[in-house]
Amino acid sequence: MLKEQNKFPEDAQYLMEELSGFNYTQLQLHRNEAVPNDIMRKFRDGVVKLGMDVPVQYILGYAYFLNRNFTVNENVLIPRQDTEEMVQKIIDDHRAKNESICDIGTGSGIIAISLGMAFPDDNILATDISSEALKVAKLNADNYQANNVYFQQSDLFKEIKPQQFDVIVSNPPYIAEDEKKDMDPSVIKYEPDLALYGRDNGLEFYENIVKVVDNYLSDDGTLYMEFGFRQKNAINQIFCDNLPNYVVEFHKDISGNYRYLKAKKEM
Repeated sequence: MLKEQNKFPEDAQYLMEELSGFNYTQLQLHRNEAVPNDIMRKFRDGVVKLGMDVPVQYILGYAYFLNRNFTVNENVLIPRQDTEEMVQKIIDDHRAKNESICDIGTGSGIIAISLGMAFPDDNILATDISSEALKVAKLNADNYQANNVYFQQSDLFKEIKPQQFDVIVSNPPYIAEDEKKDMDPSVIKYEPDLALYGRDNGLEFYENIVKVVDNYLSDDGTLYMEFGFRQKNAINQIFCDNLPNYVVEFHKDISGNYRYLKAKKEM
């Protein structure tokens, strides 16, 4: 059915794997056995939703990030592997205990909570403009008892008291409106516009962040930001124009595309 609709039958397979607790090999071994009624009902309902382009993670109500399970719904983005790679870089770079970290635009809280779990001695402030996203993030923090992660509703830095962070990280909205035509229907229909799209060809948030980030970053602090795979040169120019005293490294994802940056003040 899904194949006929040009949908993704592998999503249906993934749905059954998650509902049953069996991996693909185990499903093949048990394929002649009756599927329990409650699982079959959920699966059939899920396949109908897949046919309506609902992402499988929203159907399940959770998604995986760095091998942990996080609640997601239509108020937050579904985690991507590119973000995992950036967070792993932060973990690998981490220097000392008792650092302060700020996650701008936390969404479901995956970045802040993952860092909070990795560094229980750090204090982490996670902000988002969306009160509905923060509800999801707080639920995820509670689920993992990430008591060193604190949440605040804020548009970028506007509601953050003047202070210095050792690490600032953000996965801001970076998709340009004219890129919608290239996107999967499930993303367009169901993932939150607020977390996806930025004005000025998707560069609006980078332009706004670099204008004030120096006021919130300690002298030896580090800024990490994810961006779209076509945006490296434009973002490099934004830093040159606004923060010429910063050294910016651009890092590639496993596909070989530049997808996140690391920026520090030149000492």
